[in-house]
Amino acid sequence: MCALRYEVKLWMVNDKSEAVFGNGLAELIEAIDKHHSLLEAAENLNMSYRYALHRISLAEKRLGETLVTRVRGGAKGGGSSEVTDFGRDSVRRYRSAQVMMGRFLKELP
Repeated sequence: MCALRYEVKLWMVNDKSEAVFGNGLAELIEAIDKHHSLLEAAENLNMSYRYALHRISLAEKRLGETLVTRVRGGAKGGGSSEVTDFGRDSVRRYRSAQVMMGRFLKELP
């Protein structure tokens, strides 16, 4: 008999039960915080810039809060992205829930 274990996917949802925050968005926000650039974060995650921007914009729309502030660059570049305190707190809460869920699942038979 092969060993079995439990795995779950965890999402944070808004008051309309719309998925807002999951592991992919948490990774994206963590990468933006590290690189201070949405473009660099997307590239490091092998994600298109357009898709990364869509993920952030959709989550912000569903939350009614800003996760990342973006400053557009000009013809010579120079744009930047900074994670807001709300964005950092959302990642922290999500990661904490993941840890708690993992501990709970390990205790199941």
